[in-house]
Amino acid sequence: MQINFSNKHRLTFGSFLAYFVMSAFISPLGVVSGPIAEHFGISITAATAAFTYLTTGVFVGTLAAVFVFDYLRLKQVIIGGAVIICASVAAMYAIDRLSVFSIALALIGASCGLELSAAAIVIAKLFEARLRASMLLLTDCFYSIAGVASTSLAGVLLAGQLHWSSAYLLAVVATACVAVIAMTGRYPPTGAIEHGSGSGVDMRDWPIGVHLVGMAMLIYLIGFVSIYSWVPNYAQATLGVGVEASSEIVSRMFLGMFIGQLVMFFLVLRVRLRPLIVVYASLAATMTISLWTVEGAALLQLAMLFLGLVTGGLFKTILTYGTTLVAVPSAKMVSYLIFHAGLGTAVTPFVSAFIVAKFDMAAALRFATVCYLLTLVLVIAAQCTESRSVKAVTGSNVD
Repeated sequence: MQINFSNKHRLTFGSFLAYFVMSAFISPLGVVSGPIAEHFGISITAATAAFTYLTTGVFVGTLAAVFVFDYLRLKQVIIGGAVIICASVAAMYAIDRLSVFSIALALIGASCGLELSAAAIVIAKLFEARLRASMLLLTDCFYSIAGVASTSLAGVLLAGQLHWSSAYLLAVVATACVAVIAMTGRYPPTGAIEHGSGSGVDMRDWPIGVHLVGMAMLIYLIGFVSIYSWVPNYAQATLGVGVEASSEIVSRMFLGMFIGQLVMFFLVLRVRLRPLIVVYASLAATMTISLWTVEGAALLQLAMLFLGLVTGGLFKTILTYGTTLVAVPSAKMVSYLIFHAGLGTAVTPFVSAFIVAKFDMAAALRFATVCYLLTLVLVIAAQCTESRSVKAVTGSNVD
């Protein structure tokens, strides 16, 4: 099936928006958890832990994506997911019950998980390896833009005493745009990769590095989500800032990530991927220490900005590196790697809330540092196990 120039760019933009939607739902977590706790009369740790429904839904969606594209077309999955997301947000607003809120979060998460995998598959199909890295980095740019916009907008709307579900207004608008693009676009068949030649077809042929990269993505997401889940509440409880100011602290990290991702967009075209990942992972792990050692809201805001700068693009470069470990990255393998990200996102609210309940909010930030260090170790391990034959097939940009 031929994908014309205009259609290719529409599909690519729709893939970028899929990441925007996911971020617009999950990024305001630390901002909206307080109003939700007050609205339903529960503790803030219980409200944060409730988002396990959202993240578990993402996990279920990414797991389903490993198999669903053998049976359904990309267009069907994307349009169906958009309809479920919009209906779930409407149910949150219309039905004032905690049980409905939890079910809606689960459905939104599952739909987002499927759409994230679909977006990554579309990019893997439309772009060759070197451009694939840049395109995947642009999905991170959209994730970061949504992080800045959604947390800032949520802070303003909630400070204005609007219903807490108004924090997801931006996510609904973006979801509607994804649906329109899907309805008017022509998608390539998923079988084009699944039945292509190369070592990416059979899971038994995947090198161990693919599984190590998957684990690195999982651990990284646990640390990343822990940071923006607890920094706003940490700033309010420890530094005495208000809800709107705490949302701005988180938005600084996403602003830094956006700038860092633009820098990485050009770096991956000029610098070898393997050492680039190690350098950025090392810097990111080091910068997380400042989150639980600085004193004062201004310094914390600066620390979040610099963390965003060195973190920007790291996740997608790790994902891109994983797809270069085989000659032909199948839809199943791309979904498998995205699944690890879904699993990491799924367990974070429960794990981080447990740590805060047992210790304090600063412990959750120290835990994030441990996660970033483990990510570095796993990436180095994957590179150490990479065979010479794989390097020869994937090209020198991976070296």
